[in-house]
Amino acid sequence: MKSIILGLGCGLLLAVSAIAGEQPLSNWFKALDQNGNGDISLVELQTVRNQRFSVLDANRDNVISTEEVAGSVSWSQRFFRLDRNSDGYVNLAEFEANGRSRFAIIDIDDNGKITSHEAINFQNKSHIYVTTHKVSG
Repeated sequence: MKSIILGLGCGLLLAVSAIAGEQPLSNWFKALDQNGNGDISLVELQTVRNQRFSVLDANRDNVISTEEVAGSVSWSQRFFRLDRNSDGYVNLAEFEANGRSRFAIIDIDDNGKITSHEAINFQNKSHIYVTTHKVSG
């Protein structure tokens, strides 16, 4: 179970890193903290993820296909994890469910917001896990 949770968490870190373009924590955290209050809410995260979904859905058919992510190794690797019903497409509901589950992993105190402390804590633990387990992503 811990492996599954940590795996999901690593996925969120990778997703956030993709959104952040591998920027330092302060830059991507600020980008996700859209109202500037020092926390990332689920709504803020989902808003950014929905924007990412729109970018990935190049043909605007409301699903992401393998063809649409073929140019990105990291998104191609994530695709099959995101495609929960294994129909060959990732719809917005699957994409949002993934974001909610990952948000819950990082929100250590379960108060509905991710603080910079929680993000740093998670980033550090994920880095250690990825380094010691040679996880690619």
